[in-house]
Amino acid sequence: MKWIEATLARLSLLLAAGTAVLAVVIVGQAVVHLVTRNDEKAGEQTRTASAEAPATDAAQEAGTKVAASKSPAVRTAASTSAGDPAGAKVFKKCKACHKVDDSGKNGIGPNLFGVVGRAVASVEGFKYSEAMAALGGTWDEKRLDAFLAAPKKVVPGNKMAFAGLKKAEDRAAVIAYIIAQSGGVADAAAAEGAEPAATNASAEEAAALEEALAGFSNPPARSAEEIAAARERAAAIQAEVDAGMDYERARYHPIHFPPAINEASNEECLVCHQEILEYKPLEASPAGVPASETLAWYQTLDTYEGAQESFHYRHLESDFAKQVMNLECTFCHKGNDPREESPDMVPTRAAGTAPDVPEFTNRKMVNPSETCLLCHGAMPDPENIMGLSGPWSEVRHDFEDEENINGCLACHGEFGFRTNRHNVTYLNALNIEKLAREKSDTCYGCHGGRQWYQISYPYPRHPWPDMDTEVPEWAVDRPTSSKPEYQLPEKAQ
Repeated sequence: MKWIEATLARLSLLLAAGTAVLAVVIVGQAVVHLVTRNDEKAGEQTRTASAEAPATDAAQEAGTKVAASKSPAVRTAASTSAGDPAGAKVFKKCKACHKVDDSGKNGIGPNLFGVVGRAVASVEGFKYSEAMAALGGTWDEKRLDAFLAAPKKVVPGNKMAFAGLKKAEDRAAVIAYIIAQSGGVADAAAAEGAEPAATNASAEEAAALEEALAGFSNPPARSAEEIAAARERAAAIQAEVDAGMDYERARYHPIHFPPAINEASNEECLVCHQEILEYKPLEASPAGVPASETLAWYQTLDTYEGAQESFHYRHLESDFAKQVMNLECTFCHKGNDPREESPDMVPTRAAGTAPDVPEFTNRKMVNPSETCLLCHGAMPDPENIMGLSGPWSEVRHDFEDEENINGCLACHGEFGFRTNRHNVTYLNALNIEKLAREKSDTCYGCHGGRQWYQISYPYPRHPWPDMDTEVPEWAVDRPTSSKPEYQLPEKAQ
């Protein structure tokens, strides 16, 4: 029994030793295999790196040569990719009219997908101007750069209502962006002959501004004789008031009816109505909210400073009003009849002889459609007509940055739509144009975000240079000149 136990013990030891030896052999083989494999891999990487080094060096050298010879006016898609903020930022000025995708859909302008390398005026389904259709050739980067600098000068008569990109770096960025969006790479060689940026930019900008403002003027100032005559008439009214003219007699004073009201001056009106300029808004609302803790809409504009003021004060006496407006009391208040407030019952006027568009209508002393909307009206469908991606109050900032203060001028600049505007007796057109280049709210404050400003008004479409001869459907019945009573004298236009 003891012998059996001893034998089993010896067999157990032998088995344990054999297992240990086997484990050592297996581990050793694994280590050898791993080391050998790593050595082979390292050798392969070394061989690959050695083989690729000449090609890499050659590519870097070639890239260095291209970069050294390339004009800064045009960048490659490597530096201006589809996500580059520089090109995307500049393209915001274009996207109101142009798409740059492979959808095949056009906007107000043709789709720019693949425009570089494409034949001019070749987008299927888009109706080009005769000037663009006759241009011929192919769009390359150099040609596109020249066109974007001054569209109306490079292709006179084309329909694109855009003033152009004056800065070479902006044109380069947007061209590279369009190419990248189209899936291509900008051709650096196309920039070899690119013109360097103007060295006397300030002088050129001043000349361009003078040219842009040439067609605008403020109404002529009143002569000393006219001012003296107005003051004399006002003094006569004051004498009647001092003599005891009561309220009822004042209501029927001839100045309140044609023809006297048509010639009445502010001096005459303010003899009795001076309080309209002295009235102040309530210090607190009926609910008890202090005016000092609220903001009126006009206080959000950069064209207004100070506390809340009355409607009349803002339109007649505020600093901004005096700069851009030339309003008289009679621009809005064209008379009234205190009995029925009907234009057909005005003293001195025969019944039934009121004009087709009366000075006022029943129960109204002012017709907003003939006064307020002359400045504050809107287009009938601005988003679709102008190809905007949303209401202007929301998308205007896509067109504005530090270099482009006023997004309106992207389309309404010197080479755009409605370049002949504001030249009427009740506005200071020249001042408006100057201020519009300094503050975007110069435009937005009148044509902007208030809900009632969205009421459409049929503004006259004064002809402008290179105006499309085809009248759009929405403008077919619009007049082509301002009302005679608001037209400036010939010498002032």
